[in-house]
Amino acid sequence: MRDRRPMLAGLALGVVTGLAASQAAASGFQLKEQSAEGLGNAFAGSTAKAYDPSTAFFNPAGMTRLSGTTAEMTGAYIMPQANFSGSATTTLGTPVGGTLSGDAAMDSFVPSMYGVYSLTDRARLGIAINVPFGMATSYDTAWVGRYQALDSHLHATSIMPSAAYRVTDGLSLSAAPVLQYTSVKLTTAINNMGLLPYDGRQKLTAEHMGFGFNVAAMYEFSETSRIGINYRSRVHHPFEGESKYNNVHPILAARGGLVDSDATAELTTPDVLSVGAYHEFTPQWAVVADVAWTNWSLFDELRVDAETGADSLTEENWHDTVFASIGAIYRPDENWSFRAGFAYDMSPIPDEHRTARIPGEDRYWLSGGISYAYEDWFKVDFGYTHIFVNDASINETTGQGTLVGEYENSIDILTIGGRIKF
Repeated sequence: MRDRRPMLAGLALGVVTGLAASQAAASGFQLKEQSAEGLGNAFAGSTAKAYDPSTAFFNPAGMTRLSGTTAEMTGAYIMPQANFSGSATTTLGTPVGGTLSGDAAMDSFVPSMYGVYSLTDRARLGIAINVPFGMATSYDTAWVGRYQALDSHLHATSIMPSAAYRVTDGLSLSAAPVLQYTSVKLTTAINNMGLLPYDGRQKLTAEHMGFGFNVAAMYEFSETSRIGINYRSRVHHPFEGESKYNNVHPILAARGGLVDSDATAELTTPDVLSVGAYHEFTPQWAVVADVAWTNWSLFDELRVDAETGADSLTEENWHDTVFASIGAIYRPDENWSFRAGFAYDMSPIPDEHRTARIPGEDRYWLSGGISYAYEDWFKVDFGYTHIFVNDASINETTGQGTLVGEYENSIDILTIGGRIKF
């Protein structure tokens, strides 16, 4: 039977790198844009504020602070920029002709929905439906790095039903299962080495439903001061997918085993531990802060089980990251509130492992937001963030050649959300 190790390794590496390609989120491939209200503070205090139903995602223990039945829907429009400058060569050292990438990162819309129901005076039930991981990048088919990457798309949908209980007047606890469906599609150009006047194409697709859990706690020192802690577990995805080829010269297809086939690979999304604080100095002014640790060191290696022959192994050596944010809230009256925040977002990717699918670097968030309560039962939130991203150098060698250059990156995010109390 044909040895599928090269194809499987390509799928596995493509899945992991493709997930992280988008500059549209937190470092790595985690999407933080789950709340319009939270974005205005650069998500400072999101683990402790418990203002609205989005706490069902950020810290479900905070649901005990909400009364009645409440629902919320948020949409985030993410506008990343990833502009490449540089050059590429084939495995023989000859230059690859083509254009530069322009803006490779695609704009994305990220929705989220929440609901909280008061079961008793001390017990709450909630649900959070989110896209916690995702990306979308697309290079021009004629760009110089087309043999490293063309299109990369990932969509992970999470459903988290939760329960929270106020154990004492100050302490609330929560637990929840997490269901996470993830699909991925990646394409790469295949160099026909002059045997055909055009490139071939490889498309990889895969999907899987994984399971995890979430536990959280909140302690209220008083009505105006509290802290929260939330742990979201890793989710394991043993992908089953397909690898398909188009327009590859028959000689190259036979020599390299570039034929349509089933494929398998494994990916584990990281666990995240967040700690947040909220404190009101006056009824008008409050300060908020958050620190989140993400276990990206799970990607120390990428192991693939081949259908025949020996397993393959790719070194990744990602490192754990910290996202730290601080912000302020001003409420001049019962209807209006204004927010601002700043965050530092560490990249998990070592310079030597940066690829065309992962042009990320450390980031700095500057955020602002406004909320307005039309009535006691209806409120709207708006948020805006600009993310400054360090320039990212790249020196990537694959089985089809080497890409050398630099990315200039930035991100703008607009969010709007509405919440209703029944």
